[in-house]
Amino acid sequence: PAAVSRAVWASHHLFERPLQTAVLEDLANVKVPAEEDREILAFAARPKVPPGGALPVLLVLHEFWGLSGSIVDKAQGLADELGCLCIAPDCFRGETTDFVPKAIWLALSTPQQRVNADLAAVLRWAASQDGVAENFPVGVLGFCFGGGKAIGFTTTMRPDAATVVFYGEPVLKVEALAALSAPVCGIYGAEDPQPTTNRAAAARFRSALAEAGVEHDVTCYEGVGHAFWKDMGQIERRETPQIAAWRQSTTFLRTFFDG
Repeated sequence: PAAVSRAVWASHHLFERPLQTAVLEDLANVKVPAEEDREILAFAARPKVPPGGALPVLLVLHEFWGLSGSIVDKAQGLADELGCLCIAPDCFRGETTDFVPKAIWLALSTPQQRVNADLAAVLRWAASQDGVAENFPVGVLGFCFGGGKAIGFTTTMRPDAATVVFYGEPVLKVEALAALSAPVCGIYGAEDPQPTTNRAAAARFRSALAEAGVEHDVTCYEGVGHAFWKDMGQIERRETPQIAAWRQSTTFLRTFFDG
């Protein structure tokens, strides 16, 4: 079953490419100090119109292509919409690709523990940035590969952080979800063919969160498949259901950040 799931996932992504590809160093605008004298490349976005108060922090985790122009654009859009410091780190430690087999290899060879360590370093760096609130609220939003890593991070490392999973593989163990003290938002496509992120998976996620007593908002949008929100242009054009998913996720995060 796992092999079949990965084959379906791979075949689906054969028809997709990032809308923008660029050298990783050109996409990143900060270098975050990490363990073992490493640096994590990341794109950090502040709202173009500064908010009246201190900034919350939102981590945005890329899909299996690695950090891309579309993720950078989404990070800036989310920072502007939510009035937060939005940070999109390179979770692949120097790798990005538009070649599907390599993307699959990168996703499968990047363990949750390694991502957790990097995200913890990014949050330590965020705490030292100008304008960031003391004891700042944290949100973690991820797409596909990044969605699964987002819920993996919050259930194991930051249960007080709000989670937004865009068509990522959910955590379904009730005991793991029960550790969360912050809410979860899940966004999926009803036509997604992948067994771990399809309509049935979204329903299992919703049921597991309910059983765990976690506040949640999980929606499966009709008429679209996997990775249906591709770029900020869809939001600017108010395409459906992308604009609905945008409003769902930003309303969810704004409510959490406002306390």
